[in-house]
Amino acid sequence: MIISVTSLKGGVGKSTIAQNLAVCFANSDYKVCIVDVDANQSAMRWSGLREDNLPAVPVYGLTDGMELSKNVKHLNQSHEIVIIDGTPSLSQVTSKIILLADLLIIPILPSGLDIWATEKFLERYQDAVQQKEESIPARFLINQNQTTNLSKEVLEVLEQTGIPVLKSTLKSRVSYREAVIKGLGVYEYKDEKARFEIAELFKELKSVIQHISKRK
Repeated sequence: MIISVTSLKGGVGKSTIAQNLAVCFANSDYKVCIVDVDANQSAMRWSGLREDNLPAVPVYGLTDGMELSKNVKHLNQSHEIVIIDGTPSLSQVTSKIILLADLLIIPILPSGLDIWATEKFLERYQDAVQQKEESIPARFLINQNQTTNLSKEVLEVLEQTGIPVLKSTLKSRVSYREAVIKGLGVYEYKDEKARFEIAELFKELKSVIQHISKRK
């Protein structure tokens, strides 16, 4: 199962989400790895801080689009879950990240500016669907949500895209930033609220993955 976490906008939490989901899979005894496509290689740096006694989350840096597809497919044969940490770019690499996905997670901040920024990404997504000649399952994930109820207007705009919005959301918490610099996910950290919300997201995604697997 290849899960791509990507969008065309920087600062929406792609790497943080990829790392934290990988930690959840690893702690649930899945053989998981991260493919770090971002030029900043933040997932690679995170993995270097991770203690050896923690569940393994190997990270592979593959910023060369020419080799991405071949290497990800090889990794998918030896891992149950491959999570691609995407790059905020309009390059062809983004198209490859979308095409490789068995499930596409699109992080988005709950603001008008971020929603408008998804328009170009959705164009790239539709191009990829046409190229693949089959559907590419995708979900929006609201990150850094500061309200108990999302704006009705925000949800209405997202629903019009035809891509479902995950019920689980992630709040803006200091613990996400603290965990990263320790090579941890919040599932392994001291903040119980953060641990609970990432566990809820993981639970929802497992249900989505089961549904996708049944359709294959």
